[in-house]
Amino acid sequence: MVESASDFDKRFKRSPLVVCSELDGQIALFQSSTCDYLVLNETGSAIWDSLHSPKTLEQICEKLLAEYEVTPEQCRMSVEEWLSNAIAKEIIA
Repeated sequence: MVESASDFDKRFKRSPLVVCSELDGQIALFQSSTCDYLVLNETGSAIWDSLHSPKTLEQICEKLLAEYEVTPEQCRMSVEEWLSNAIAKEIIA
């Protein structure tokens, strides 16, 4: 979660240890150092796709708000939760 002014500018990026593949329209990830295998849902896939280059939380939310019918607050909360889980699973940094 963004908690301070310095966190506002934090950029998130894909971990270089993650192998990504599309399977039946969904993105599947394999994190080689933890041996975690994840299949992302539509929203997770959209977040992952947006991280083709480092992005801030705000930039990720802007992209999702343009694609989905969701309030800015709901979007931010969902993205923060996804990012927190992704950092814990070491698929993003």
